Amino acid sequence: MGSFTSSVMGPDAGERAWILHRYPYGDSSLVVEALTEGHGRWAVLARGARRQRSRWGVLEPGRAFWMRWTGRGDLPALAGAEEIASVSMTAPVQPLMLFYLNELLLRLTRRGDPHPDLFTVYSGVLSDIYSPGAPVWPLRRFERRLLEILGWATDLEGCAECGRACQEPAADGSWSLVPGAGLYCPGHQDDRPGGHKMGAGAILWLRGSMETGPGPDLLGPLRRYLAAELGAVLGDRPLESRRLLAAYLHSIPATKGTLPE
Repeated sequence: MGSFTSSVMGPDAGERAWILHRYPYGDSSLVVEALTEGHGRWAVLARGARRQRSRWGVLEPGRAFWMRWTGRGDLPALAGAEEIASVSMTAPVQPLMLFYLNELLLRLTRRGDPHPDLFTVYSGVLSDIYSPGAPVWPLRRFERRLLEILGWATDLEGCAECGRACQEPAADGSWSLVPGAGLYCPGHQDDRPGGHKMGAGAILWLRGSMETGPGPDLLGPLRRYLAAELGAVLGDRPLESRRLLAAYLHSIPATKGTLPE
């Protein structure tokens, strides 16, 4: 997979963008939702993109472009799109992982709200999932970073009741994380309902750089907690990508194994 090298510029000159979603508009055009480096999530109108031999036919989710647009308002017209990095997904689960990442961004971000750090984090997780035999734990890192960047991540610096810091994975025992409320030490973990019990090692991983994967025994608790934390901000409407992923896992023979936590 190629890498981005150009600096951020205005829409007249263009800027880097990842395609998140596209849908029909009128008889022959498409609305293209993209995560741009300088403008955050952005939507443009690709006129005539559904016609045969259209130059916009390659504007597909998960592909990176240098994009330019013209006009003002909620739906400026796409003026140019040169592909930066081509991708190849060889495993059936990779498109489902991409769908999940993109659905999170479409549900949790607003158009025209720039988050340069989020662009960097998203570029990194795509590099991870496009790699052959990619592990699934980078999704956990992305979930946590997304919540941090958007201001919804639970504070993990210390117990919300007494301020005790979580420091020793082996000695600190079980802590409780309550989505949207805080972290509670073993002495206060029963004070709040709805908590997810996790060892100190999982909490320290979430609080750290997350550049290497967590231990196998931490994957399940991390997945369940982050799903609950995201659920607190997503509301009652479930993610379609999660339903499809569950259906895929149910369909594969047991002899082929299952997707890691």
